[in-house]
Amino acid sequence: MQDPLMPPGNAPTTSIKPDDNGAAPVLVTGARVSLELPEAGTCVAVVTSAVGDQVRLQLLDELPPGSLHLGAAFELFVPRPAGIYHWLCALRELEREEEALVQLLSEPLFVQRRRAHRWEASLEAQVRRVHAARRGAVRAMKVADLSRGGLKLEGPVRLSTGDTLEVGFNLGREVELMGRVVMAYPAPGDFWAVHVSFLEGQREAMELLDRYIAKRAEGRRH
Repeated sequence: MQDPLMPPGNAPTTSIKPDDNGAAPVLVTGARVSLELPEAGTCVAVVTSAVGDQVRLQLLDELPPGSLHLGAAFELFVPRPAGIYHWLCALRELEREEEALVQLLSEPLFVQRRRAHRWEASLEAQVRRVHAARRGAVRAMKVADLSRGGLKLEGPVRLSTGDTLEVGFNLGREVELMGRVVMAYPAPGDFWAVHVSFLEGQREAMELLDRYIAKRAEGRRH
């Protein structure tokens, strides 16, 4: 019987796929990855082996009890300089909540830096890092630009590629958007520049963002 989580056809063999520059493979022993778990948020792990569509991981975060169970589907992310690779995965083995064997269920998708038009902004933002079901302290940053797919943050807060963020700011009314860091680098003046790609869904918040962008575009035409 076909596993309901598996796509039809042969299992993918993406664990040795070269990166976007044809350089080293994306998933190799020692590679640091992030897991986006439905109940626990982001969890950091290290690849201990990768053969075909089977990837064994050492979990580096303590997870809430019951947040992972056999057969659970979730996304695995690998940050690269130009963006993030991600796969749909399923948990096949779990030992002591510390070691996991996952099966890749899809070919990797690559989220590149934003290509949509970016609108310059200077908006005060409240930023939280969401990690292993815990929301971090609020940190003040500024939204430097906005687009339909994401935003750029600037401020004295060091964030890492792959971090999941909750970003709150005002677009005529308060809005909160969840996103993932696809690039982060130091900027002049002890600041950090952080490029964030919005997560799927968030319909109400995205509708508010769409209205803001449409208003900016209308003003530009006049």
